[in-house]
Amino acid sequence: MPTVDRTAALALDFLVIGGGVGGLAVAYVLAKSGHRVRVLERRGLNVPGGGNRVPPNMSKILRQWIGEEELKKVATRCVGTPFHSLRTGDLVGYLHWKPAVMAETGGEFLLMHHNDIIRILYKLATEAGAQVDFHTEVVSIQQGTDEIPNPSVTLANGDVLTADMLIGADGYASMVREIVLEEEDVAKPGGLTLYTGVVDAEGMLKDPELRPYALSDEWSIWMGPHRSVCGHPVRAKKEYFFHVYSWHNKDGQEQGGEESWNELFPTEKLNIDGHGPKVQRLIQMTPQLIRTHFMTHPRGVDDWIDASGRIVLLGDAAHPSFPGGSHGASMAIEDAVVLGSLFSHLRMMDQIGSFTSAYQELRQRRCELVKLADIANAQMVAMPDGPQAEARDEDMRRRKDEWDEGTLKAQFEEIAEIFLYDAGDAAEEWWVNWGRFSETARDQPNAANFVNFADFATVTVSEN
Repeated sequence: MPTVDRTAALALDFLVIGGGVGGLAVAYVLAKSGHRVRVLERRGLNVPGGGNRVPPNMSKILRQWIGEEELKKVATRCVGTPFHSLRTGDLVGYLHWKPAVMAETGGEFLLMHHNDIIRILYKLATEAGAQVDFHTEVVSIQQGTDEIPNPSVTLANGDVLTADMLIGADGYASMVREIVLEEEDVAKPGGLTLYTGVVDAEGMLKDPELRPYALSDEWSIWMGPHRSVCGHPVRAKKEYFFHVYSWHNKDGQEQGGEESWNELFPTEKLNIDGHGPKVQRLIQMTPQLIRTHFMTHPRGVDDWIDASGRIVLLGDAAHPSFPGGSHGASMAIEDAVVLGSLFSHLRMMDQIGSFTSAYQELRQRRCELVKLADIANAQMVAMPDGPQAEARDEDMRRRKDEWDEGTLKAQFEEIAEIFLYDAGDAAEEWWVNWGRFSETARDQPNAANFVNFADFATVTVSEN
């Protein structure tokens, strides 16, 4: 039940810092339930981006939001994942995304361009009434006080904006996270540098060996020692995206880059020795790549809500995802659905604390486990040469040739916990079991501080 069809009895003013997947998704869900939302994004709508795997737990949300036909215009349904040797290009194994398995999840496994997802969410958010300000940089954040709990932000142009709630959806290097944690967030290299590229499918169609990939409905993976590559069609096969995963300075490529999606890296500087000729030609079809450095956060992000209870983290700001994983966008959208669904029940200010606590409780452990699964999958296809890699390849060859009902059942059991999840149902279950019992018989909200977005002045609304 990802769609909120409920108008909150008490509408709040929300500031959302960050107009990425999570920020725009939560703006849509909150605005749809009657809240007043303003999104502040320092970049524009058109920024460099790559591909996204859209697993069933995310695709069923998008399908409910925009419909099947609109989704088909920009997405490709993934039918399977061939595993190749990076050195030779030889097929090692094949994972079928069987229709019977996908049907059980309630969604489909889709292949999309990140920017198409952003445009979908931007349209939804603005049509629902949210205001989205691009090229708007936040330079400081002020927490509320006991007297006036409303948080505020100062923009680069000197403007000060105030709201009832502030959501930090500002990504890996989150400014809001440091306010919530009340300390500098120290990140350390995690051993992976990711390179992202997108090429025009027209060029691939002219190459007899690359043509099948441009026309495929598959998410292909090439496996090598300390290096792997994955790729799939995007924008309904008009373009082809790829990731290059470089691990631990052991593949001839020095680790480096930022924990962001902003750094452009010349393709000619990427060491592609040891890649098969097809993969080499694919990579060389784009002059530049996006370089992203995987960083770990040893102290963790234990708290997603600040001491005032009015500032909340979401998406990569709350749980930095594994770059190049299959679930970063889906976790951000699930966060948005849960938080938005909870606040659609808002009747009085006293409920805010229970809603934000429930949001973190419902989301934190799942996001941690899904990230670990992404890391394990990426490491599995980049094993060094040796007995473990040989055993992996042998297992893949056997599975490729021995699909039966038992294998189908085993595959479903492996993915069920991730793919079957319904964020809206999780929020509604909490409300039915716990949240509604905290309500009182009062029909009107408490005396509380609000922000009038027309002039950003603090006003007081009292009980009648």
